[in-house]
Amino acid sequence: MGDWTLVPAIGRSPGSVQTEAEMLEEFKRRARPYVEATALFDADWLAIAQQYGIPQALALHYASTGLKFTLDGRLVGDIAEALALDHFELVSPSKRTKGVDAFTTSGDTVQIKATGRPNAGPAFTRGQGFARYLLFFRIDFEAGKASIIYNGPEAAIRALLPTVWEGTYVINLAAVTAAASNVAKHEMLPTRLTSLA
Repeated sequence: MGDWTLVPAIGRSPGSVQTEAEMLEEFKRRARPYVEATALFDADWLAIAQQYGIPQALALHYASTGLKFTLDGRLVGDIAEALALDHFELVSPSKRTKGVDAFTTSGDTVQIKATGRPNAGPAFTRGQGFARYLLFFRIDFEAGKASIIYNGPEAAIRALLPTVWEGTYVINLAAVTAAASNVAKHEMLPTRLTSLA
């Protein structure tokens, strides 16, 4: 399908580029009112920035979508939703609904799932809503790349779920990849970038 390089806002912005030291100083200045400790080393500040500053910057960049980028397990999914909104003709829902993360411009429902692990398929929770389309991303954080593993009708992937299960069920990645190879081009959501089709 194609890979996208994950570029932080500073890499995309035509504005002035700060040095790393200037960015750290700006983060320290803005974060100081929210930090209990007063005597922190730069390494401490960098750890705080990694835990809180990065998701906050992502949330600010995608504020219109309602994505939160919290570290409670939603981070990978929210990153995938942001990628999908950037690279597909999708609309963010005005109200969040289980199992529906976006709409096509014609109003069809889309569920967006993702993994940060190299060998994991999409995870489903029993009782979630159903969508017409599914986009499943694999995000390689070390390489800074995201790939679409599946783009097509969600029903084909839901057919791989057992009839009964408890909690969350992760579908086998090989089965998802096999299903992806059977999706016809007209069944896929078109990307905004023709080179990724």
